[in-house]
Amino acid sequence: MFQTWFKIFFRNQKKNWLNGIVNISGLTLGFSALLLVILYLNEEKSYNQWNPNKDITYRVNIKQAKSGEVWYTVNPGMYLTYPKEIPEVREAIMIRPFYKSRVVQYNDVSEFNDKTISTEPHFFDFFPFEIVQGSAQKFAETRNNIALSTAYAERIFKGENAIGNSVKINGDNYFVTCVYKIPKNSHYEPDLLMQFEAPFEVHWGNHNHELFCKIPQGSDLGHVKKKMEQILVDVYRRFAEEEGVSVEEFNEKFGIPTILLDKLDTIYLHPTARRAGPSGTGNYQLIMILLGLSTLLIIISCVNFINLSVASGNQRAKEVGVKKTLGFTRKSLLFQYMSEIVIQGVISFLFAMIIVELALPFFNEFMQTKISILQPKSISLLFIVVVITSLLIGLTPALYLSNFKSIEVLKGNVSKSKKGNFVRNAMLGLQFLISGFFIISIFIVSSQVNYMMKKDLGFDKDQVITLDLYSIGNKYDKYRLTKKELIKSPNISTITASMFVPGEGFVNGTSLRHLINEKQFNCASNLIDYDYIDFAKLTILKGRKFSKEIASDSINKIIINETAAKQLGIYKKPIGEKVRLGWQEDEEPSLEVIGMIKDYHFDGFDTKISPMFLVLWEDFNHAKGWISAIQFKVKPNNIDQTISEIETFWKTNIDAKYPFTYQFLDKKFAETYKKYRKEQTMFFILSIIVITIALLGLFALATLTIQQRLKEVAIRKTLGASVNDIMFHLVKVFFKITLLASALLIPIAYYFMQSWLNNFVYRINMPLWPYLITPSILLTLVFLVVGFKAFKATKIDLIKHLKFE
Repeated sequence: MFQTWFKIFFRNQKKNWLNGIVNISGLTLGFSALLLVILYLNEEKSYNQWNPNKDITYRVNIKQAKSGEVWYTVNPGMYLTYPKEIPEVREAIMIRPFYKSRVVQYNDVSEFNDKTISTEPHFFDFFPFEIVQGSAQKFAETRNNIALSTAYAERIFKGENAIGNSVKINGDNYFVTCVYKIPKNSHYEPDLLMQFEAPFEVHWGNHNHELFCKIPQGSDLGHVKKKMEQILVDVYRRFAEEEGVSVEEFNEKFGIPTILLDKLDTIYLHPTARRAGPSGTGNYQLIMILLGLSTLLIIISCVNFINLSVASGNQRAKEVGVKKTLGFTRKSLLFQYMSEIVIQGVISFLFAMIIVELALPFFNEFMQTKISILQPKSISLLFIVVVITSLLIGLTPALYLSNFKSIEVLKGNVSKSKKGNFVRNAMLGLQFLISGFFIISIFIVSSQVNYMMKKDLGFDKDQVITLDLYSIGNKYDKYRLTKKELIKSPNISTITASMFVPGEGFVNGTSLRHLINEKQFNCASNLIDYDYIDFAKLTILKGRKFSKEIASDSINKIIINETAAKQLGIYKKPIGEKVRLGWQEDEEPSLEVIGMIKDYHFDGFDTKISPMFLVLWEDFNHAKGWISAIQFKVKPNNIDQTISEIETFWKTNIDAKYPFTYQFLDKKFAETYKKYRKEQTMFFILSIIVITIALLGLFALATLTIQQRLKEVAIRKTLGASVNDIMFHLVKVFFKITLLASALLIPIAYYFMQSWLNNFVYRINMPLWPYLITPSILLTLVFLVVGFKAFKATKIDLIKHLKFE
């Protein structure tokens, strides 16, 4: 029996080879996309899963009452107070949130690393990396002990025992007491662990470090957060008393922040703040988009499969009649026909595995991951999806075929069911709807990404090279020397430095307070040189820029952006207003506003432009070591020669230990919308796949449908109908379905694309043209595919189709 069944199955596949290709290829592509997304999701979810403390460790974030911003950095007062006053907080630790660059010198060997973390002695209590040499206890004994990763220790000591050796970092001696192995997918992956120079003291300002707290499982997190917030309220009450106002007035004026907690287990994909850690942040939105798109891809493949199976069912009517006559039950027929589709699903699954294995190297490079297909859970999950999908696909055609009446079909009377036609047309409409959604999506995503790439950023980024400054010591003096000497080069127009480089966001902030109306808020602080405003071509809206000719500019002058002026309430008349920074002591002179610049983008498009001020490096000696990069405006000719000239000078006169690292500013800023360009690429690739599958399915369905109407075509032609009339009757059903699907498509696509655009603070207005052009594209594609088959149908041999009439 099984032998006969297999013969019939393979003969049917051979006879309907086009259907088989469309069905298997569609499911293969759908399952391939889904498997890639599952592998990627599991990879992203695996961050910190190695850590035994993942379920009890939380990062403390602060949500600002006035701005709504969420800071992932806190102050030392919270770090020292929470474990003492909140019983649920068993232990806490402060960690510097960014990687720093250091050179470790051992004898005559100097090895650079750009993954140095400063932390407290008990770091390994929170992040228990596998200790290969030494011990965590030894590391915690004194603050001049350091720990190294196995890879970095190998670079320094070349296979020798690292423990106990003395090394130099920035001229100071440190002792290697621990060598650890970094586990895969940790949101902290330091090569060098150093301790803060001294213990923290209680201070409620300087929000510069991340705070992690251990809170036992079963604790009421809402209650813990309230206790944390109450401590802040008590602190602000003391501040209010010093100001001579009530807590309510203080809160109304400055705002008391609230506490948000990020669990270590989920912080990589779901951080409350915008950032998870120094090793990156997962893109959960992209994963969900890819998951949704891959699901739609499978749906459209399933619709193809069902439509073609039902449409070709009439060809198997006599087979059903014979089997029923021979005693086959409806149950056995259902099992047989569903099994046929499950076999095709399994074949698609095997092909999907091959495609994913071949595609993974390109996917890993594109997404910057290291995913392997050897994930049994992911493959098992996909196989379950394959079986369930195949059974769901097979149910409709199996019921359709098993319902044939043996007497009727053996007589040749197989009539079309209006109900069957309705289901087929509905599923065809669903195909057009999904295809149209992808077409609209790619238009709108491309428009938004192009808008970001072409939008005026408010500063000049062309022909600008940024040269990274590491921990070289005396940064400001070396910057001045570099500027003095290299400005002589005919290939360099200008050299300057600012505290942060556009594209990186602001790296330091402090409070900005108006001395008259007492309005105060946290503000991005940007220290600059005299020529920076001209260098970046920032627009002065009111007042003037800094001038070397005016001595007081280097003492007590400040320039603010539009947003800062609005929040201070001085937008209309900012010039001459007095303000004070959080860096300043009360006895220090206030700063006078001499200019207001137009807002410019320095942190990407999904973030609102923050309030910012500009002051001169010369005003604040304590901040001169904060220079992160030197910026060069170079001439377009001989760029390679210019870079070589800068590198030679740098290594000869400034620093030879750290690597010479530079980047063009326009490319650096492009990183801020890199993830959206990935979304654009994914939309485009999946759109092409979906439209291709839909067209293949439409072609196969049109072939079957028109084949079933060839006798009708012959009769019409005999009665004198023209080619155009015949084609119109054959195509009009498909046109009606397309128009109806387009009508449903527009509100659905509008809702989802509006939601996507709402992720951007700076975005395009929803365009109307994609919603107008997409139905036209669908109608054109339908006409080309179905019209081709309809035209061929008008060339049939009349005698062949009418000889039995």
